[in-house]
Amino acid sequence: MEEKTVTGYRWIVLLLYMYITALTQLFWLNFAAIDTYIEKHLNVSAMSVGLLAMIFPLTYLILSIPTGILIDKKGFKFSVGTGALLTAFFSLVRLISPNSYTVLFISQFGISLGQPFVLNGMTKLAALWFPKDEEATAVGLGSLALFIGMLIGLGATPAIVQFAGYKTMLISYAIFALLGLFLFVVFAKEQPETPPGGAEITLETDVHEEKSYIRGIKELFGMKDFIILGFLALIGIGGFNGLATWLEKMLTEMHGITMVQAGNVSSALIFSGMVGCIIIPILSDKAGRRKPFIIIASGMAVFTLTILIFARGYLANVLNSIFLGFFLISALPIMLTMSAELAGPRLAGISVSYLQLLGNGAAVLIVPFMEFLHKSSTRYTLPIGFLIVLFIISLILGIIIRETGNHA
Repeated sequence: MEEKTVTGYRWIVLLLYMYITALTQLFWLNFAAIDTYIEKHLNVSAMSVGLLAMIFPLTYLILSIPTGILIDKKGFKFSVGTGALLTAFFSLVRLISPNSYTVLFISQFGISLGQPFVLNGMTKLAALWFPKDEEATAVGLGSLALFIGMLIGLGATPAIVQFAGYKTMLISYAIFALLGLFLFVVFAKEQPETPPGGAEITLETDVHEEKSYIRGIKELFGMKDFIILGFLALIGIGGFNGLATWLEKMLTEMHGITMVQAGNVSSALIFSGMVGCIIIPILSDKAGRRKPFIIIASGMAVFTLTILIFARGYLANVLNSIFLGFFLISALPIMLTMSAELAGPRLAGISVSYLQLLGNGAAVLIVPFMEFLHKSSTRYTLPIGFLIVLFIISLILGIIIRETGNHA
């Protein structure tokens, strides 16, 4: 049996990573939370304001694979540190001319360049610092930071602008970004002196190792289970984005729920998902299994989406969204953990980058396709039915894929 050598400092490194991760999401959505204010204050169109957020997934699609390779080659701290540096620097650029849309767009573009450097380092961190029976927990907490950042970006930004002013919001977020850069550079480490349960992972330094890395990538993309996992990510991440984008309109049009009530249903979806990102990975690590949680997530998605079509009333939809968010959102850290377990620590960066690429790419297609189905039928029953079919496929794939946990 492999001796486990772990250090308590792993939690410090994880907390530092979570802080930087939350920052990327905060900056992604901070202007989306005050879109009406920006339209009037800067005298620009709604589409122009939307571009300040849309640039993030578009940049991610382009940089996902290159940053994954860089993470594997240059290391976790270098790559996440690069993302933190870009975030901090361009948060200061916004202060040059806060009332200039051009300056804001340049700053958002610069910050978006840093996002994949940060997010794609999640499984690398877990593989380097955490033993196998804690990897899903680490990835779950890293995923939790995504939603914490989203909630702060959407919830705190309007309050700060209303009570302290627009420039104060920009200055405050720049301070948070500079603090994150300082803390990460000073206190984060590449890996522990004695890696948990295995030999030290070295970076690529010579031609032989470079060829070995390339050969490893080819073998990874030749694995049936990794290909299946890619389709699971495509459906899971893409499907969730489609649901989250149109949920408010679905509820108001299908069930006559008010806009405020629909917002509460969406909040319940996210909050329950955050709780799931803590509980489900812990259960997965304790059980030493991943497959059952993918199967349950897919099955619950099919069940709750079906309920969404027929549910009547505010309370019924709140309860339904709690179950949907808890199981569906918590499947993300499980999938990312499976990617690291299939790829191994050496290829953890490129593996998670591939899954994120598929998921974000699918979202770009699924979101408008759902609206096309809605317009063609004048009802949201058809778009929801489309999601149900996708998650039935996900359920089948979850049954087919092999177990990657300790009890494989």
